[in-house]
Amino acid sequence: MILTVLMLLIYLIISAITILLMRNRALDILRVIAGVALLLMMTLISLEAPNPDGLLIFSLAISLFIAVEITAFKEAKGDHARLFMIHVFTLMISAVLIIMLLTL
Repeated sequence: MILTVLMLLIYLIISAITILLMRNRALDILRVIAGVALLLMMTLISLEAPNPDGLLIFSLAISLFIAVEITAFKEAKGDHARLFMIHVFTLMISAVLIIMLLTL
């Protein structure tokens, strides 16, 4: 489970760097590849987890990926209104996902 938590943290760091600091097409592709790899890892983890926990882990991972991509889209279009709420939503999903992964 520690590997999965580290992969989640790496994905969040890559996403923050590529969205907020360095806008580059190659880095955007790297962000999407890291997100898909995280989703694949979460799929494998959710298949091994008990029934309701597995579904919750998978849905949180999908929500996290979608929230990061919405943030990237809003930053690319220059729409900074209400972006703070998406950042908070992403951090809260990440915290819940880390807690769930560490308590499995």
